[in-house]
Amino acid sequence: MMIRLWVLFLFLLPFLDCGIPSAHSGSLKSKIQNPKSGISRDEAVKLCAEANEKYLQAMKLIASKSIPEADQKLKEATDLYEAVLTGGFRNGQIYYNLGNTYYRRGELGKAIVNYRRAERLMPRNADINANLRLAKGSTKDKELSTEIPAVIKRIFFWLFFLNRNELSLVAISLYVVLMAILFFSTIRRHAGMKKLSIGFASILFVVIVSFGIKIYLEQGVNYGVIVTSECEVRYGPGEEYEPKFEIHNGAECVIEDEKDDWYRVYVKVGVKRGAGSETGVGEKASREVRRGWLQKKYVDLI
Repeated sequence: MMIRLWVLFLFLLPFLDCGIPSAHSGSLKSKIQNPKSGISRDEAVKLCAEANEKYLQAMKLIASKSIPEADQKLKEATDLYEAVLTGGFRNGQIYYNLGNTYYRRGELGKAIVNYRRAERLMPRNADINANLRLAKGSTKDKELSTEIPAVIKRIFFWLFFLNRNELSLVAISLYVVLMAILFFSTIRRHAGMKKLSIGFASILFVVIVSFGIKIYLEQGVNYGVIVTSECEVRYGPGEEYEPKFEIHNGAECVIEDEKDDWYRVYVKVGVKRGAGSETGVGEKASREVRRGWLQKKYVDLI
């Protein structure tokens, strides 16, 4: 009897309080509302519609060679998308549209930042991946070859092609099924039930570990993108330190530490140092070559 009650408790546990934040991609119905903002869902939808219209008007103006007017429309669209995001709505499509707007304005760094944010919420979206490659191909700095092979992504598809909320939903579903199997196995013992429960428990373990990895990659590691035309990475956190190398708009980096108004970063691109010497993809130099300090104002966090 006690075993049955214990299994029933485990079965009901996910429904008591799963503690998972409700952030989904897709439609504006899935959102995180900022308690400091008075913007409503209807206002957000209206602002997005206006921003989309401004963007389409800009595309027509670009086609007719009316560049100054197009730039003004793009700026207005940018302000509207930013207002929605500032209002508390975290939505992959909005980040994607904002990335497109910044790309059209020639601000590659801000475009890449928003494509990356959209990618986290909509990891299987082919348009995001294509536009991200296009934007990164337009940057001045040559990125190091760190792309994960496609075969690895396909083998571990649940980690690369599901976002955090989808992974959490899979984990909860597997947990419920596992608890149901354990519950019925206490009522009616069957040889196959044990093997089935072991199988589901193993899959659940893999999903939970993957969920932890996903959280670590998105929250435990801080990624940033350079959003100014060029900036100097220095040997220390201050302008009194000598410049080590330069990086340019759109270069991605990992934030390793911070001090006052400075970030210690590891950049993901080849860098020039000294008198024209260049660190290439195949160079065996220390990782310290691409590590240094830069001012926070030059970086936008993903």
